Amino acid sequence: MDVLSHIPRAAAKTFSGKAHPHDGPGQELIRAVHELSRQPQFEGKVLLIEGYDLALAWRLVTGVDVWLNTPRYPLEASGTSGMKAGINGVPHLSILDGWWPEGYDGRNGWGIAPQSASAPAEPHTHAEAQELLDILEYEVIPLYYDRNRQGYSPGWINKVKASMKSLIPRYGAERMVMDYVRKFYSRAALQQEQLAADNFAAAIELAQWKQRVGECWPKVRLQLLDQPKASVRTGEQLRFCAAVHLGGLAVEDVVMECLVGSERDNRYVASETHRFTAKDTNAEGETRFELELTPGFSGLQTYKLRLYPYHPLLPHRFETGLMKWI
Repeated sequence: MDVLSHIPRAAAKTFSGKAHPHDGPGQELIRAVHELSRQPQFEGKVLLIEGYDLALAWRLVTGVDVWLNTPRYPLEASGTSGMKAGINGVPHLSILDGWWPEGYDGRNGWGIAPQSASAPAEPHTHAEAQELLDILEYEVIPLYYDRNRQGYSPGWINKVKASMKSLIPRYGAERMVMDYVRKFYSRAALQQEQLAADNFAAAIELAQWKQRVGECWPKVRLQLLDQPKASVRTGEQLRFCAAVHLGGLAVEDVVMECLVGSERDNRYVASETHRFTAKDTNAEGETRFELELTPGFSGLQTYKLRLYPYHPLLPHRFETGLMKWI
């Protein structure tokens, strides 16, 4: 809040919202803001508006100049209020979490780089708070008050236009509904027609396949036959060979893949996916799966191998929820 108490030009931070009756920390935050707003140095600069509802939200969107959103990374679920503000010409200033890493392009608002999720909470919060204050003091407020003879800031208007131009096509209800139609509803309708054809022959086939997979999957086993090289040069191939005991399933009932990626923030992120090819089956009923690949990225990469049941009539390849890993 130091930035607000030292800037001579008008700048106010407006708070509004409701805490759930059982949300103790949320209630404490509102109480702290209320007490802060009553301190003499923040009078008129920190405002808490009570009675938050849809009507008040409409007034806030039309009456503020910047929409602040400072969740604790990575806990932001979405950020629909920021979308609502941005498409209505209110530039967004937020932690790069939720929707904002996708929506922010460097011209349509401001982004606060989040600290690592594994960092201790106190320095984590302090660093982000300091960046927020720096952006307000050295970017947002100077740009807003850099006014011409007509009494407005051309740079600010450009920021407003960039916000609307970049966000309206991507975060409007029309785009959302059409995405649902193209990606889900149309496909679901086509699949329904396919499953219902010939007196539901395909649906019966799929149901029987799922039952067979459920019975056989506990007996499925897989192992690597050869240990791949620990390191390769750029352009050099890696070869994988695995033996899979299908437990009564056919080769066509499964897919085996190799994921190539790296660990980021304590989770594995795959950058490439490659599919194995089934070869011969030995006398013990083990099928040999092989793969040769040329990694597309340099640097430290790790691989994971997985096997899962697959049927072309499944609406999603992972619908069964069954998977085995090496």
